[in-house]
Amino acid sequence: MLSRVAENVFWLSRYLERIENTARLINVYGQSLLDLPDVDDHDGWMPLISISGLDEQYQQYFDRASEQQVTAFLLSDERNPGSIRNAAVAIRNNLRSSRDIFPKQMYEKISTLYRYINQQLANGVNLANRRRFLDAISRQALEISGAVHGTLRHDQAYKFMRMACYLERADMTTRVLDVPSSLLAADKSAGELSAFENRHWSGALQSLSATQMYRRHVRQPVSAEGCLAFLLNDEQLPGACRFCLVRLNRCLESFKNNDSVRATVLQQLEKLDQVDISRLAADASARHQFLDDLQLGLIETDCAIAAAYFPPPVATA
Repeated sequence: MLSRVAENVFWLSRYLERIENTARLINVYGQSLLDLPDVDDHDGWMPLISISGLDEQYQQYFDRASEQQVTAFLLSDERNPGSIRNAAVAIRNNLRSSRDIFPKQMYEKISTLYRYINQQLANGVNLANRRRFLDAISRQALEISGAVHGTLRHDQAYKFMRMACYLERADMTTRVLDVPSSLLAADKSAGELSAFENRHWSGALQSLSATQMYRRHVRQPVSAEGCLAFLLNDEQLPGACRFCLVRLNRCLESFKNNDSVRATVLQQLEKLDQVDISRLAADASARHQFLDDLQLGLIETDCAIAAAYFPPPVATA
């Protein structure tokens, strides 16, 4: 498999996962804020920018956050490299460069998703039709995921797609868990703070489509410690960091020249082995530091994959 094709397939999969994550996150987050009527608009919506890791980009153009500004920035703003619009364009470009890899049915589904996003954003997405738009994106993304598993031969292309998916998913999980409660609850009483934290952790589970699985397997009321243990270290939950890293490592076993990449993955698994969940649940600062280290480790893994399997970047004059 050509290294350039491998890179296109890898990033196609990352952008597909990113679009689905962003759509689900906006949907769930907006619904969760309905339970917090006293929250200031800026304090309510700015954490969604932080989850996406776009604070610096957003603050270049806006002084405050509002529902309309934040959702437009995440959905359609061409100045935002992580917007759904720009992700859809990247999907189209990567698909054109690797179309021979995919079965016709799968190629058509990805093309349909791009056309749908482009058409709906051109027509305008407002508060009234936003949920329908995001639900449609999530549904089509799941159909594509099913096509990947059901029609694509499980060869190198498939494994590059899965590695990209696992990296993107683990990154999103760490970001969701890292939303600082103080942004919304700094001026609240202890009782109000406790109530907010419960909503926050329930929202984290909903954002990752893990609420029902938590109830089935943890069988305890939603809490910081329970959510952190489940979303970081569960071995069978597709959105859990451990699940993603273990599956990523298995994909790498099929490739040559994998020592440096697997070393970075094993380092992240070692962090999860040694983490003190109780401390993270009780100390927001320690939680932020741990999750930040984990995110940096995922970036290191991404860079190691690129160095091992993708062509070097073209030097500019």
